[in-house]
Amino acid sequence: MLEIGPGTGSLTNELLKDDYRIKAIEIDKELVDIVSKRFSDIPNIELINGDAMEYDYSQLRGPWWIMVSNLPYYVGTRLLVKLITEVPVIHRYVVMVQREVAERITAEPGTKNYGALSVFCSLFTEPKIQFDVNKNCFFPEPKIISTVVTLQREPLEDSDLRIKAFEIAKVAFQQKRKKIRTALKEIITEDKLISLNIDPNLRPSNLTPDHYLELAMETE
Repeated sequence: MLEIGPGTGSLTNELLKDDYRIKAIEIDKELVDIVSKRFSDIPNIELINGDAMEYDYSQLRGPWWIMVSNLPYYVGTRLLVKLITEVPVIHRYVVMVQREVAERITAEPGTKNYGALSVFCSLFTEPKIQFDVNKNCFFPEPKIISTVVTLQREPLEDSDLRIKAFEIAKVAFQQKRKKIRTALKEIITEDKLISLNIDPNLRPSNLTPDHYLELAMETE
C-alpha cells in the first residue's frame, strides 16, 4: 500500500488495523515526526520525508500496489497523471479530491465536465465516484465538497499510444469551443478525419476516448 500525504496518520492508522504494509510519503517534516512517533512500535510501515512528485517510484517492488491519498488540490491531478503513466505497478487508486475534480475525472463525452483529464482517466483506468465525504469530518470545516474516487488500472501494452492520445486531447480542449477540424488542424487534416469516420464539425467534447486513440494511431 502506498499512501501519499498521511498527515497526522488518521487514515494510516485504519490501514494498519487491516495489516497492510504501508509505504507513506510526506513532504512536511513536522508531520513525518508526528507519524513516526505515533507508529514507532509498528514494523510494517515505512515513512519517507519527501516530495511525491519527485520520489523514485522504481523502488516499489512487486506488481500489485494500491495508492491511497487525500490528494492536495494544488497538485492532485498532475500527481495522478504522473503515477498512472509512469508507475504501472500501481493497479488501483483510492483518492479523495475536490468534488469538481471527481466529476472531471469521471465525466462522459458530451457533458459539461468532460475534458482532457476525463479522456486520460478513461484511456488508462476505470474511474468511479464512490461517495462524498461530509464536511463535518474536517476541522476546520471546508467550503468545498470532497469526494472519494477509485481508478482501476489494468496492464496495458500500448501505454505510449495512450499518452499520445491524451496529448492530442489536451491540444483539442485548448480550443474546446472550436470544431475539431480547426482545433486539431496542426495535427490531422480534415480528409483524414473523414477517412476515420469522424465528423470534422464535431467539437472536442463530442469525441470519445476511443476517437482520440484512433487519432493517435493515425498520426504515429
